[in-house]
Amino acid sequence: MERNSRSIQSVERAMLLLEAIRNLGGSARLVEIAEAAGLSKSTAHGMLDTLVSLGYLSRERTLYSLGLRLRRLAQPLEEVEGGLREAFAPALRAFGELTGENCFLAVSGGVRSYLTLDALDASGRPLSLPADERRDALSTSAVGKVFLAHDRDLAHKLRRTQPLPQALEEEIKVIRNRGFALDLGESERELHCLAIPLRMKGRVVAALSTSAPSERLTPAFMCRLASRAMREMFELIKC
Repeated sequence: MERNSRSIQSVERAMLLLEAIRNLGGSARLVEIAEAAGLSKSTAHGMLDTLVSLGYLSRERTLYSLGLRLRRLAQPLEEVEGGLREAFAPALRAFGELTGENCFLAVSGGVRSYLTLDALDASGRPLSLPADERRDALSTSAVGKVFLAHDRDLAHKLRRTQPLPQALEEEIKVIRNRGFALDLGESERELHCLAIPLRMKGRVVAALSTSAPSERLTPAFMCRLASRAMREMFELIKC
């Protein structure tokens, strides 16, 4: 992340603390939260108490919990999320039937990673959403590469935080032209992923992805899958 001022760093740390508590189940002790956020206990303690005073966290003895003010803050986004899930539910189901693998509906979530809104297993049943997707960085994941290829502002912001390898810069250009992205074991060894963009009024607003062991999803097979999906699902992947 950018660290060109203390205020920016403070905002980043506050968000890390909130995410850490969420990933720890919504409630946790200081030492657990600090460790999960990668901060010292003294730094975490001061920021946690500030968030408590603002109502974004509550504290009962040694436990810090997410506060109800967060629900009010996020309430308008529930309608946006619900609208995207409803709009692309048919595409997610069709993609799952086509691939026969676990499939995911994701949206952009800043320069660290993306956010998964919905997921189905290979049988078309709801799948638990990942708690923390920072492992799947934008620069390595198929979904992340889709967003980088179609959101020049996001790509610019990421370049300001870290130089992008020349190979990735070239790959982004290819993705923009061919319409899909691959992750060949970059996020997780022996795991291959495929992602295609979803458009609303001509703008890429989300992505569909699938992942499986590399022996099942070979590069050639994924390219054929992507071409077939974009051809057969043409009316489903745009709104």
